Amino acid sequence: MTLTTPPRPTDEAPSIVRSGSSESPDVVGSLQTMMSILLDDASQADLLEHVLRLSAQAIGSCSAVSVTVVADDGNYATAAASHELASEIDALQYELYEGPCIDSLQSGDEHHITDLSLDERWPGFRERALHLGLRSAVTMPLVAGGTVVGALNLFADAIDGFSDQDIEVARSIASPAAATLANGRAYRQATRLVEQLEEAMTSRVIIEQAKGILVATRRCDPDQAFEMLRAVSQRSNRKLRDVAGDLVDHAASAGTTTTNGQPRTASSG
Repeated sequence: MTLTTPPRPTDEAPSIVRSGSSESPDVVGSLQTMMSILLDDASQADLLEHVLRLSAQAIGSCSAVSVTVVADDGNYATAAASHELASEIDALQYELYEGPCIDSLQSGDEHHITDLSLDERWPGFRERALHLGLRSAVTMPLVAGGTVVGALNLFADAIDGFSDQDIEVARSIASPAAATLANGRAYRQATRLVEQLEEAMTSRVIIEQAKGILVATRRCDPDQAFEMLRAVSQRSNRKLRDVAGDLVDHAASAGTTTTNGQPRTASSG
């Protein structure tokens, strides 16, 4: 079965403006590089590593950066972090299940903390995060196709560490990052579906072989053979495929089937 590559984003990334009205060629070039990584189907790890480097380069006041992803089971995990501080702040939020990252993941809203000591939205997080040295932060939800797939977390050890331009830069970085995370999730889901279909097809072949053995040895029809297998499965609390597999293996070892699992007849030797 051939997997179809998930749709790629076609929107151009917004321009990044730094230092007044002049564009920073380094930052714009870095964003273009990240878009090329996205279009070249690079690994998720490569993209996230570039997100960290670009964020640090584009936002000079940023002390640490991390990317939180929503795992396939719905849990949150830090997929990349530029500094131990970012990992610790993320882990604190997962533990308390509160903080700007958690809120962004749940609501899809951006959060900007200018002075954590004065922010009353997450009291448990505030106390312990201040102890870690956090003073201001920006959290950008990574949204693709209307679904929040992660969050870009920017942390600073200074009060009011992020300007309006910094927030615009973060939005520009978040857009292609979200698309890549979504593509990675779609690919994993498609891969799991293929694996499940392959397993189901293999199971069907084994069950059909076991039915054939029973038809030949018990002189019953295929429906009756299936009912025999199902009865054993229910009594032994085992999967039907495993019961059928044991029967096929036993028949093969006893020499009552051919190499392809079919009942041995006089013509098959």
